[in-house]
Amino acid sequence: MKRAILVSGAAGFILGMSTIGVLALAEPARKPAVAPLPYFVKSAASLADLEKTLQGNGAHGADLVKPGPVALEVVWRHEEDYEQKELELHDAKDHVFYVTEGQAVFTLGGELEAPHEISPGEWKAARSKDSQKVEVKKGDLLFIPHGTVHGRNAKGRRFTMLQISFWPNGAPKPAPAASAKK
Repeated sequence: MKRAILVSGAAGFILGMSTIGVLALAEPARKPAVAPLPYFVKSAASLADLEKTLQGNGAHGADLVKPGPVALEVVWRHEEDYEQKELELHDAKDHVFYVTEGQAVFTLGGELEAPHEISPGEWKAARSKDSQKVEVKKGDLLFIPHGTVHGRNAKGRRFTMLQISFWPNGAPKPAPAASAKK
């Protein structure tokens, strides 16, 4: 009886090991990652040309990297005599702002009053409570994590920043295409 158990146990072990070996052979070999987008380098001259398109009253932006295959967006923004009409808060998007020119006053922190959702996870409101006003200028860097109330005012001023936005849990899904009317 003991011998049958040992044989049965040994046969089970050998069968199990051969199954693991087959599974290991079936697993594809690991390979290095493939970049989801091509790299790019913007020369100072090409950025100077781009900056010319951002001038003038209001707010203007130039997308350098759009969200999609990567959970990142890079925008160069110029605002002149511009005031954001509503404060905002993002459920899943973080920002890094690096001021390259001018000054602006940011409203940061606190809680939106009577918020409305303009798209999934994107909230706006005319006012907030317990927020602070912070003046930023050329060379300053701001980090605004998701869930933080923020807005800016460059009324009567010129303000330019590099805006880097990222989604820690992955890029948002694109909105479904509107169906064409027949």
